[in-house]
Amino acid sequence: MLAERADSLLSAPPAVQMRYQTDRLPGRGGGLRELEAGLELPLWRGGQRDALRREADASRQQSDEEQRGYRWRVAGELRENLWRVLQADTEVALADADVDLYRALEDDVARRVRAGDAAPAERLSAEAARRERDVVLYEARVELAHSLFGWTALTGLKALPGEVREQVATQSAGYPPVLSAQAAVERARRSIGSVQAQGSGVPRLLVGVRSEAATDMPTTDSVGATLSIPFGGETHRAAALSPLQLELARAEDDLAFAQRAATLALHEAEHELHAREQALTLAMEQKEVAGREVDLARRAYRIGETSLAERLLVEARAANARRAAALADIAWARAVARYNQSLGILP
Repeated sequence: MLAERADSLLSAPPAVQMRYQTDRLPGRGGGLRELEAGLELPLWRGGQRDALRREADASRQQSDEEQRGYRWRVAGELRENLWRVLQADTEVALADADVDLYRALEDDVARRVRAGDAAPAERLSAEAARRERDVVLYEARVELAHSLFGWTALTGLKALPGEVREQVATQSAGYPPVLSAQAAVERARRSIGSVQAQGSGVPRLLVGVRSEAATDMPTTDSVGATLSIPFGGETHRAAALSPLQLELARAEDDLAFAQRAATLALHEAEHELHAREQALTLAMEQKEVAGREVDLARRAYRIGETSLAERLLVEARAANARRAAALADIAWARAVARYNQSLGILP
């Protein structure tokens, strides 16, 4: 709307003026009669249209940045919900695999009991361990269903996207809250510039026609033009600028706050990314060691070199290592998404 106003030929709506004057009072037949009609045209001051165009451009830029900021915030919610679902799905897969492993362990113990190589109490211990894993699997499935419902409520989709992992961004697209705050500061400054360009007010050109008639005299018609140029009015201009200057001060405070928040968000994202990368490396190493340990424990148990309690301890340690490695991988991928989010990168 500001751009359309700047492209207008007039600085404000025109006005029609009418004036009628006569000394013909009731009961008197003679006298003078005057009829005047005119069109008042508000004009532009020098630089006023350019100032208004700059304000229109700043307003358009602010609108674009606000829209981008909304998309960025929605993208952040999508990222968090997506990785919550993926973590829950990983928990279900891990718990399901553990149930299968402990079910196989229960079968091994049952065979040893039937062969007379193990006491019947060991079968109960193996069954109890397997049932503990059943409970963990049930809780994981409940969390997965809950997170999937949240994903569907947010996106309207029941399926997850095929490609979810992001690459670490190498360039920043700008922190949207900072860009929005900068655009707000620029628009406030341009608004002040528009008011200042108006000066004391807009000049007005009055173009009109006048008709005079008197008794025993011919009618006289004329055309005239009147130009009015306001001057002075510093007090009135200061009053108009006061709320705009207050708005500018608030916008500058918001910009400073957004810049501090952007610096903190980027620092936290970088720190989390580095920490998750190191944690993933350690978890993968621990998983490899636990895998070798559980293979040895299983062979030792089958030939009777170790007890069921020792094997259960090793199995639990290996399951925890597998879970830690899988969740560390999820946490690292989520940290990448959060880091990209802090750089203003949309997925």
